[in-house]
Parts: sequence; structure tokens; C-alpha cells
Amino acid sequence: MQKKIALRWLKSLSGLLLLFVVSGCPSGPDMEFVSAGVDEMQEMVPVPPTLKELHAQKSNIAFLPIQYSEGLTRYHRVLSHAFVMSVLEEYGDLEIIGEVFVQNNLERTEFRELKILIEEEKFRRYDQPLVDGVIRLGKTLGVSYIGLMSVQTSPVRVSSNDWSTYITFRIMRVEDPPDSSYMNHEFTFIFSESNSLWEDLGTQIRGKFPLSGFILESRGGRSYARISLGRRNRVEMEQQCKIFRRILKESQDSQKNTLQVTDYDLLGKMQIFNIQEDFSWGRVETEARKKILKGDAVRCY
Repeated sequence: MQKKIALRWLKSLSGLLLLFVVSGCPSGPDMEFVSAGVDEMQEMVPVPPTLKELHAQKSNIAFLPIQYSEGLTRYHRVLSHAFVMSVLEEYGDLEIIGEVFVQNNLERTEFRELKILIEEEKFRRYDQPLVDGVIRLGKTLGVSYIGLMSVQTSPVRVSSNDWSTYITFRIMRVEDPPDSSYMNHEFTFIFSESNSLWEDLGTQIRGKFPLSGFILESRGGRSYARISLGRRNRVEMEQQCKIFRRILKESQDSQKNTLQVTDYDLLGKMQIFNIQEDFSWGRVETEARKKILKGDAVRCY
């Protein structure tokens, strides 16, 4: 009886050893990661992330008040606006900031000139004063992107039971570094063709907006960093990420009022190699290891 038990145990052990040989064992960088000690990061970043930012799963975007041409019914306005916003949410993996919040900030004294420019120009031109004001508003709102959109009547003829509008939008990147023409697009929105237009616009938007997160901790002398982006954020193996330091800078508006805005300094890069549900580990490039701190911002492209 004891011999049979011993034989079964040996067979089980042999099977486990064979499985271990076939599947391989940790080696190289993975083995180094497993044995790496946790770093003690006592120094704080100038602008640490809030709990809301740490729990956020998407980058955010704000739109200035949409400009509509005369002759459009509420039905045409609402559906045209909703179409663009829903594509950005679905394919861009973006969170759209509420219109009321944007409007309330636009009413502030320091943005009076920007509001006048919007009302006068209605996004017909993108001169530097308008661009500077929009980027500054985006920094005040704390968003990654800010958009300008107009909906006009369309010259395209459609059937009597169909309708169309002409939509243009420009998305500006507020951070790392600002880009006033990050994405420009214009198209004729024909209601009966909305399914195909959805796919066409989605193809152009997919992958355009990087994921945003923060460093939670590091190991091995900051050779490895754990970030607040995981499988639920659609992070992928070997994905490249950039690391930024958020800093507060003072600037002045046209009335010489001093304002504080958040800016970003590039520290280096990292590459994802281990993905969990709500966090991931990445290998930090050598040049950035002496610079990074807990709370630094991360953008994965």
C-alpha cells in the first residue's frame, strides 16, 4: 500500500517537473523584477494626484460651447453633437466633461476676452489669441484635451426623408506639450449613413488619445514602476509610456492678473511588461531612473 502511494507521488512530482521544464522558469529581466526590493520614495511630487485622478480610467476632454449656424432645428443640433461625442467616448476612450462646468469657468473674469473672441469669430479662424486662450482654459479645467466644434447647414442634397449637417471640429492637446492642431476633422453628417460614418470616424480616432495614469511605486532602484493603468484601461504588453512631472507655473492674462497653471516636464520613458486588472508594471529607461517619483504622471501611447 505504501509502495503504491510512493509511486503515485513520484509520478505526480515527475509531471510537475515536466510541466515546469516545458513552461520555462523566470529568467533575465523577469527574475530581476521578482527579486527587486521596493524603493522608499519619501520625496513628494509638486502636484500629487488626487484620489479622483487615481481612480479615473480615462483621459478627459472638454468642449467649448458648440457653434451652430442659423436654420438648424434642435433635433439636428442634438443628434449632430451626440454623434461626435459618442464616437470620441467609444473609440477615443475619453471622458467628456460636462458643458455646465465648462460654461461656468468660461464666465470667469480672466476668460472674458476668450468668450468675446468665441462669440465674434465662432471658430471661423484659429488665430493665436484664440488658441492661447483655449489652451489656458484647458489648463484651468485640468483636462488633457479641449475641443472646438461647429455644426452648419449642409449643401449636400439628400432624399426628402433624410437630412444632413456639416460638422467641423478641432481638438487641442493641453499637456505634454500643448498642440493646437492635435486633431482636425470635417465631414458631412448624413443621418441615413450614420453607421458607416461612425466606423470611418472611429478608425481615425482609435489610438489617437493616449491613456493617462500615475506612478504608484517603484522597485529595484526605480528600474521598475507600477502605474495606475491596467487591463480595464486596455493597456497592452510592450506598450510604450512617457513619464512626466506635473509642475505649477505662474502666468499672466491680458489684464496682468497672475494665474497658476499646471505644466508638464518630460522625464523619460517606460515599457509595460506585466499587466493586472487595475495596475501594470513597466521597465523604466536608464536615464529616467534618477528622476521619477511616486505620483509622476504617465501617458501610454
